[in-house]
Amino acid sequence: MEEITDELLGRIRERASDPKRRYLNAAEHEARVELPVEEIERREEEWTRRHLARSVANTGKTMSEEEVQRCMREWRESRLATRRAMEAQMRSWGQTPPRFQSYIESEDYFSTSSDPPGAKPLVPPPTDSDWAHVEKTVGQRLPDDLKRLYAISDGGFGPGFTGLYPVKLIGSYCEDFRRRGPDYCGTVIYPKSFLPLAAERLDYHYDLETGRIISSNQNWENEELDAEDIYDIAFQSLAAMMEDWLNRF
Repeated sequence: MEEITDELLGRIRERASDPKRRYLNAAEHEARVELPVEEIERREEEWTRRHLARSVANTGKTMSEEEVQRCMREWRESRLATRRAMEAQMRSWGQTPPRFQSYIESEDYFSTSSDPPGAKPLVPPPTDSDWAHVEKTVGQRLPDDLKRLYAISDGGFGPGFTGLYPVKLIGSYCEDFRRRGPDYCGTVIYPKSFLPLAAERLDYHYDLETGRIISSNQNWENEELDAEDIYDIAFQSLAAMMEDWLNRF
């Protein structure tokens, strides 16, 4: 089984230090701010104008200022119609249209963090007591490579919408899955050797018997899969899963 080397651990640590690249939705969470509606509309217009200019330039064509103004005018009219329809619907429900809304800073969404190093530190690693609780739940000692990985932080980085689960959450999820199964319907048994680690479109579990990372599909019925097909081998090792995360986005 491939182990997590010091070199790999160093690359993981470096990636995890960037608040916008710690996990799948980190960039969105970091870029989201609350602003007055008027300010959001002003920023959206600036971004739309720049995006229009870039799109035209990428085609090798040009657009006159008159054409730009026409496109922007049509865009404003469409946005205004959408906002008025939304506000009318809210008022019909007895609601007051918000003065502030959540906004994602689009220009910074795909970039690395502009915060200085250490501005938003990771949470401290799990304690020996945290590990002992999980080991008591699963009935065996946990692998060293998992503990080495979590020495970076108690979750919050790596694969998953919010990164790897904190150790305490691993324990509680493990107990819950054993009671109700990974699909929460009791259709499929949750193996005692599995340890839940993270969730994206699929859930990821560490198989303590083989060292592999196993995926489970909560939407197996919607995807017309048989219950026995809910599990699949996602990665041959924890190291392979983390290497995939480093190369994915």
